[in-house]
Amino acid sequence: MNLSTSNSDQDNSNIGTPVQSRRVFMKITLAITLVMVTAMGLVRVLLDANGANQQGILGRVLQAKAALPNIIAEPNDLVMFYGSSMVRAGFSPRKFDRDLKNMGKNITSFNFGFGGLNPYYQDLLSRRIAEQFVTKNRQLKLALIEFNPFQATTTRWERAQFTVDSYITMLANNDELWRILREDLTRGVHLYNIKYIRNHVSAEMITSYYAREIFPPFRRDVFQDNEKVTLERRKLGRELNTLFKKEYPNYQGEEWYYPWQGAGTIPEERAAHTLEVFDKYYAVTQTDAQMKNDRLSRIRTTDIEDMHFEPRLITSFINIVKNFQRFSNTVEVVMLPKNSRYITYSAAGKQRLVQAIQQIEQATGITIKNHQDINAVTPDMFRDTTHLSRYRGDIAYTDFLVKEYAKSL
Repeated sequence: MNLSTSNSDQDNSNIGTPVQSRRVFMKITLAITLVMVTAMGLVRVLLDANGANQQGILGRVLQAKAALPNIIAEPNDLVMFYGSSMVRAGFSPRKFDRDLKNMGKNITSFNFGFGGLNPYYQDLLSRRIAEQFVTKNRQLKLALIEFNPFQATTTRWERAQFTVDSYITMLANNDELWRILREDLTRGVHLYNIKYIRNHVSAEMITSYYAREIFPPFRRDVFQDNEKVTLERRKLGRELNTLFKKEYPNYQGEEWYYPWQGAGTIPEERAAHTLEVFDKYYAVTQTDAQMKNDRLSRIRTTDIEDMHFEPRLITSFINIVKNFQRFSNTVEVVMLPKNSRYITYSAAGKQRLVQAIQQIEQATGITIKNHQDINAVTPDMFRDTTHLSRYRGDIAYTDFLVKEYAKSL
């Protein structure tokens, strides 16, 4: 009797076990899912609060990309200068257009210079530009493309690794992402996860950002200005900010501003007092100490003097030129002025640069125009060791470009 009861209880227990196990499993799975969703929601809220989203990371790029339909619809012949932050600082499209207008030429030009990108990212962006121009059957009269040597180095590429996955999801189209998925399932799924679940911000980008906040990279200014110069620099910087807000009350902080055609302000629209303050400001910012420190930073972060080129970035640059050739009557590749007072290429660096130029020229059929040491631009016209200064360098270089291309336009 006891044996019979025991067997019956054992049978009932066995019948209930799978049901109970499934319920426990479902509860655990639901709890894990809720925790993951909540955690990701909190991460996205935190990132948005810190501006870590598409607009916060690539705001200037996306604003320029959004302007393309209006650019394509412009009635005049179009000119676009495409490149790095050196283009952003060094080309004044409104001055370019005004000078050509005085010669009887109707041109509308745009500054497509973007800081923080390398040729790999610029290749992706240039595809998006080409798509819109080709779809609308519109041609650029002239495309100026900057070849920036220190943007294409192995050092620059290695320092950009934490941004690669995020930038791909922001700049690639669906066909390109789908192609990656077919070729590499794991990487494809990873990119789709970043794009649709992580709002384009990869885990690598998050950890790198906060790691730098907690443990900032060691930076020591080897050369020091005296305290008087430092205090004057801060004072004049604050004054210039105040004057800007006064003179441009309707400006909302756009990084790529259509009324300015993607560049900055021009001297003709600034008050005489403001231009005087700029002269004083440059005197205390373009000091020998500041320039020498900037040079050391460029050597450390970009290999600017020895220039060990990254093959994939040279290939990407060749792709950029070919992308523009699809929708441009004329494509010119130029190297912008160099601050040769502080940046001097090593003998090996010069040779590597010659080889990179030859590779680009052979692949594209275009002879690169070297503007690095033109007489029109002097070292005093740079705000640092690489970028031309506002109202000095950008005006001088734009004047040079007008003379170079007025006949062909």
